[in-house]
Amino acid sequence: MTSSPGAWDVFVPFSVLHALAVVVCVALIAAPSLLGRSLRANSEVILRRSLAALAVGYWLAYNILWNWHGLDLRTGLPLQLCDFNGLIMAPLALITGCRWARAPLYFWTAALTLQAFVQPALGAGPASPVFWAFWTAHTIIAACAVYDVAVLGFRPSWNDLGRVLLVSAAYVALIVPVNHWLGSDYGYIGNPAPDIAVPPFVLMLGPWPQRAVILVVLAVLGFVVVLLPWRLFAPPAKLHAPGMRGWKPRSP
Repeated sequence: MTSSPGAWDVFVPFSVLHALAVVVCVALIAAPSLLGRSLRANSEVILRRSLAALAVGYWLAYNILWNWHGLDLRTGLPLQLCDFNGLIMAPLALITGCRWARAPLYFWTAALTLQAFVQPALGAGPASPVFWAFWTAHTIIAACAVYDVAVLGFRPSWNDLGRVLLVSAAYVALIVPVNHWLGSDYGYIGNPAPDIAVPPFVLMLGPWPQRAVILVVLAVLGFVVVLLPWRLFAPPAKLHAPGMRGWKPRSP
């Protein structure tokens, strides 16, 4: 006789568990920035590099463990946007200060990764390692993005919007043929095989390819939305602050 799933086996969006998970994640996201702002320059650099190393190490470990019992090319490749953000953009942004990495880190996190906290594509509860891996992965990305803004002084500009649009277009150009070839749903813009679950909030956008087009349009609109507060309300001096603490000023 098979027992029914318990409260620890299933994750229900907008539940008490969901709220508790978000509260814990917010605290963990804020912690590195609060610490970084209190440190002297040399100590801050060590913290920053440690956070970048954590991002790389975690995402490598996460992808290795996910495919430990065999690689399914349709779901196991590190080709989701969060993979690129965690493995590439976050560490490069924190270590190099390159705006081509900092812009995607900010815009992808603020407009897209944020959705993982609002409407998680997650079905497993705390009894499953998947639950902990999901929240940890997105928390690390968000912690890096917040650190770049709160400690390193990143302020997005219209030029940065152009940068993220170009990088995002390159991502879409890579992922569309991969999804077509594998029958996968990387970036949630594919037309996957029936045995691959599509998140409910994506299905609400209609059949493929309609939903893929709508998702891309919504992403672009989201980028504009998360830029506007900086352009409309932040003091001009803040918008043209140095690109990274302790570094020479860079043009936005």
